Amino acid sequence: MLLTCKLEKIEAHRVRFLHLKDYRARQIHDEMNAVYRDDCPSYGTVVRMKRNFQTGHMSLTDEPRTGRPSLTDSAATVKKVEKLILEDRRVTIHVVMNETDLSYGSVWEIIHDELHISKVSARWVPRLLTPLQGQTRRDLSRQMLTL
Repeated sequence: MLLTCKLEKIEAHRVRFLHLKDYRARQIHDEMNAVYRDDCPSYGTVVRMKRNFQTGHMSLTDEPRTGRPSLTDSAATVKKVEKLILEDRRVTIHVVMNETDLSYGSVWEIIHDELHISKVSARWVPRLLTPLQGQTRRDLSRQMLTL
């Protein structure tokens, strides 16, 4: 992966260099194809890069983007979701959504990826149990089956 990123950066530098020498997109692609062979970017990619440079965007780094920040990264949000689940293990994602003003996907991601909890028999249960918790659960299940 690191090699691919470095190669893409080198390709972008080369496209910019040849653009500044007033090469057309087809000439740039042909020259890169002679050097890189199978690792050459597609003609469409070269055209897109050249068009970007023609509009004055000469920087090779991404510009900051606007948008809503991720709420799942907030420790306070994760704690709030965890508190709601621990108060009532039968709570649904929709109830948590209404309480926290998060989207369904954000709540699901917090529950499954951050808290490592999954829904079992209409209750939220931690996925990773300690050996003692696992043994206790097996013992209680056996007792319930014998009743």
